[in-house]
Amino acid sequence: MTTTRTQFEQRLTELRGSAQELTRKDFAHLAGVAEKTVRNWLDADPGFASTARIGPRRVQLFPFDEGAQWVRVKLFGPNERAPEVSPGPRLPAEPHHMPHTPGERWRWVDMARLRGVTPTAVRLLGADYRDHPERPFPPRDEHDRMFDASEVSAWFRWYDTTRPGYTGPRPAEIAAESGTRDTRRKEVIRRLDTAIDQGEDLTSEVLARELGVSTDVASRYLRQAAEVVLPERSLISRSQIAERLPKTSAALTPEQRRERVKTLLKRKNAPTPVITVADTPYYHETAITQLLAPRVTPPT
Repeated sequence: MTTTRTQFEQRLTELRGSAQELTRKDFAHLAGVAEKTVRNWLDADPGFASTARIGPRRVQLFPFDEGAQWVRVKLFGPNERAPEVSPGPRLPAEPHHMPHTPGERWRWVDMARLRGVTPTAVRLLGADYRDHPERPFPPRDEHDRMFDASEVSAWFRWYDTTRPGYTGPRPAEIAAESGTRDTRRKEVIRRLDTAIDQGEDLTSEVLARELGVSTDVASRYLRQAAEVVLPERSLISRSQIAERLPKTSAALTPEQRRERVKTLLKRKNAPTPVITVADTPYYHETAITQLLAPRVTPPT
């Protein structure tokens, strides 16, 4: 499926709210392509690839704005630039409910008057978000062709608060939002610590419901928290187990190493996962060390 400019900018805005750098996985999400495609793009562009720094678990981390523009050009051509003016009605200085009385109904022109824009601008925005997976624009009544004012007001508050489709917050917004992001990260770190203490698996879907955000954003917060919490708890994933196989397994391919780990974890003496975070099981490092230790055959 081809990624449109609107889809790209919406995804970019979601990422900007939860990340300061971009990974290969982020590039694939932005472009709507497989990670293998991103890898091929990077192989063909060593100049841009060299801008990455190596983060935890040797993950490549790219500068946010440069990475976003790089993907934008890959999708839409070498002359593509970040839009100077974002589509849709202008945002207010502060999110607020559009005033209405109980039971009031609106036409496009009524919304436009309250937003201070043209009816066409609001109508196009409604069309853009008609099929939005999480926040579709409120439907028109099939009889009087008008909208429920309370539903429209609530939708615009979401739109003003999350700022979807905008290429990025203005400088004052960046300063204001940075504290929110830091607070949210700390909140998720505490939530993950609690889950480990209580032996509770924590999925992106559960966290998304608790935080009131999309699953993609929850996954990002959870991944960031896992990078902090799990090493401190001496917990490792299956992929990390594969990296710790004995030197005798050095000649194995990555796929063979994964299969080797699966076999080891099927043993009767294999440890059980301490917690599953975003569909990934984690094990105590000491228990895995014991599992990987050479078997001693008792003398006969």
